[in-house]
Amino acid sequence: MNDQQISALTTARRLAARACAVAAFSALAGCAAGVTEEQARADVRWDYMPDALRIDIDASPRLNEYLNAPHTLLLTIFQTADAQAFRNLADDPDRLRATLAAGGTATGVIQTTRYVVSPGARVALSIDRAQQARYIGIVAGYYDADGPRSMRLYDVPLQIDKRGWFSPTYRAAPRMLELKLRLGAQSITDARETRLRLPPPGARAWMLLDCGAKSLTLPPDDTGEDKHGSDATGARRKQ
Repeated sequence: MNDQQISALTTARRLAARACAVAAFSALAGCAAGVTEEQARADVRWDYMPDALRIDIDASPRLNEYLNAPHTLLLTIFQTADAQAFRNLADDPDRLRATLAAGGTATGVIQTTRYVVSPGARVALSIDRAQQARYIGIVAGYYDADGPRSMRLYDVPLQIDKRGWFSPTYRAAPRMLELKLRLGAQSITDARETRLRLPPPGARAWMLLDCGAKSLTLPPDDTGEDKHGSDATGARRKQ
């Protein structure tokens, strides 16, 4: 092989190497166009999900105390696609009372679940999340409590998955919301998101309610602390 042939072969090899480098760079650029976390959050599909809301309810023996006597309490759970729909309801006491008394669904609310809590009760609720529901509002129907002390509003949490290393892509989907709810004599004393240790939804211990939710009687929470004596609220509560 003469010098001219060697030079031509070397040039061809260099061109091939450059072509491979360009192809590799293009592939990496394609990976760089993956879904960002912000895009993934914006593109979430808010589908129906069974048993996606679970609440551990711990009621004071003095629950809903009025004239020095405890009473049952109507706990109402609202599901909505717009947080403002719940805020509007919460800011209008007359409309809220009418909604609770009528037993229907308020304007802007996708689904409403009602449960009567007895003094001293410890019970869990398992509720299906409605399609398009992005927020969960809770109202405890105390005789004398004002709005802020008897209501809570939460975002439905998201599960964020990251794939890839050099140029990651993200996926987001709604996940289960689990709440610990403590009901004091005159107000909600604690309401926070936490991991609950409850039987799976299909377990026989759960009882199906007329409203479509499930309930489960729990043993007393013997933590030795003053569970119902403060007005602490969960850190993940939506303002």
